[in-house]
Amino acid sequence: MKKWMMTVCAIGSALWMTGCSASFEPSITSLYIGKDGKITQAIVESFEKEHYSLSELESMVKKELSTYNNRYGEEKIVLNRLEEEDQTLYLLLDYEDAEVYRSHSGEYCFIGTVDEALDEGHSFNMDFKDADYEEISAAAATENKKNHVVVLKEEGVVQLEKPVKYVSNNVEIISDHMVQVMPIEDSAEYAYIIF
Repeated sequence: MKKWMMTVCAIGSALWMTGCSASFEPSITSLYIGKDGKITQAIVESFEKEHYSLSELESMVKKELSTYNNRYGEEKIVLNRLEEEDQTLYLLLDYEDAEVYRSHSGEYCFIGTVDEALDEGHSFNMDFKDADYEEISAAAATENKKNHVVVLKEEGVVQLEKPVKYVSNNVEIISDHMVQVMPIEDSAEYAYIIF
């Protein structure tokens, strides 16, 4: 119950900061999915200066990104923002695509069309709800194979540049452009966000 209340408070805080617009000004750790498939990961945490200096942290982050990018000979991940405000750290990283995010973070993420997700082996075998919270079948949610979908395994807040059309039953719709992926216990289960 305590964890659920913390989630509700965090979501409320995120809504207060972002409202209903598609701009990304995160107040909590979250992901932003652009319509072009690019991902921005926001890490928002309490920052205690006695443990790290911001310049040391920036140096560590830049070194890690440089090492990763040098493997590919191009910038796959870019440091978007790193600052401290009111003892809160804001770190935003821009990823070229879901594959780069997955390889760097270790978290499962797929972004593509419904058709491409089916080709990847995603079954969509669960109940869905539309943007009005009406329950619909997986067949109805995936009828338009050209719709895009984000497939995730980790809980957290996700904001999309395009409006949400359908979500699987393990995702809560917060607003037209924002959802909360709930905890997933089953290793074979995924969260689907269709837009």
